[in-house]
Amino acid sequence: MELMELFTKAIAPQVLARIFDTMPQFVIITSFAGLFIYKQLMKWNKARVEKIKAKEVADEAKALIKEERSQAIFKNTENLIGKVDIIEKSQKEVVKEIKVLRADYNTLNTRVAVIETENRINSRQENAIMTMLNYIKNSIEKK
Repeated sequence: MELMELFTKAIAPQVLARIFDTMPQFVIITSFAGLFIYKQLMKWNKARVEKIKAKEVADEAKALIKEERSQAIFKNTENLIGKVDIIEKSQKEVVKEIKVLRADYNTLNTRVAVIETENRINSRQENAIMTMLNYIKNSIEKK
């Protein structure tokens, strides 16, 4: 401790006086200005580096959000594709049922047409029989 006090009280002023006496003042002022500028540049660089790191963190967060969105879209797309497959299967089943129903309808339509034809034929035969019966009745009544 004593050496430090001795240095600060006796030796340091003499050393500093010799340094400052032998150097021109513009060198001293330039060095102080250089130190100040260096300090400011270091602050600016530190702020720039922090800004770049913050931007990288924000970009990573945005990339993570985009990835999550794309995964959600992918899952939704898979779900929609599954639903479309189910709908297509049900449509195929409905088409098969419609074909069966059309076939049944065509057979019933054919049967109805046959029955109507038979009814017409029977109706004609009934009319012919009724006409003959009326003819017979009229001929009996005349006798």
